[in-house]
Amino acid sequence: MDLEHFLDRELGEERRQLLERKKQILAHQARLERALREGDLEQAQRTIERYQAALTKQQEALSSLKEKLPTFAVSDYLRQDFDQGFLSACRAQGLPVSGSFPDYEVFPFRVRVYPERGTIEVNERTLHMLRPRALAAYLKAEREKLYRAPFNAQRFIDTLARVYDILLAVKQAAQKVELPPGTSVPLVDVYDQLVLHPGYKRHYSRGMFAFDLYRLLRSEVHRASDGRLLELGEPARRVRPIIIYDEQGRELRFTSLRFVEGGGG
Repeated sequence: MDLEHFLDRELGEERRQLLERKKQILAHQARLERALREGDLEQAQRTIERYQAALTKQQEALSSLKEKLPTFAVSDYLRQDFDQGFLSACRAQGLPVSGSFPDYEVFPFRVRVYPERGTIEVNERTLHMLRPRALAAYLKAEREKLYRAPFNAQRFIDTLARVYDILLAVKQAAQKVELPPGTSVPLVDVYDQLVLHPGYKRHYSRGMFAFDLYRLLRSEVHRASDGRLLELGEPARRVRPIIIYDEQGRELRFTSLRFVEGGGG
């Protein structure tokens, strides 16, 4: 069964009853307080009886809801129906999606579905947000927060330059050859160097690295503090790219990075 149908149709009556009883209970509570404040004991007694009746009906609706909720097969829904609804919801929110069930990339987030657990993981954060439209809205809101967050482009490009120098030195030592200035290194190696401590990957995913690259490209900072120009290389065979999406949702793929002396820009 589709989750939207279950929540909105199968549980619709109980939800309607709870909302109605909530309004009644709030009204009875206000009338009771007023009666007690005014010393109207007769009105207070009548209101208490109506209050109790509304509470009983509310409890009945809650009990029915409690019985029905476990009947929904969450794991089957996630395996069979989630994918189509999630892709449609992301399109409606203007979110670029790559990958397929159970692993998706919704730039800059990694989204993984765990049917057996009934959970969804977004960049290592566990969510129980199973409605596709709610999840897509959450992802969009989180992405907009990231866009608004402060970003020090100069500090980031200087960090990339330091990592680049380390990787070149390691490569030269391993190959026992002098590499020419401006030799490219794989972007994935740059990311791996940034998160050498295992715990760092949990807080700085590849998607977030790609997002920082996007913010750097969008900035006016193209050179490290020592004057070297950053250049990102486009896809090469057998090399997994870092994927970036621009404001229009267009996909940009980069596989390598290098810093060169001089250059334009």
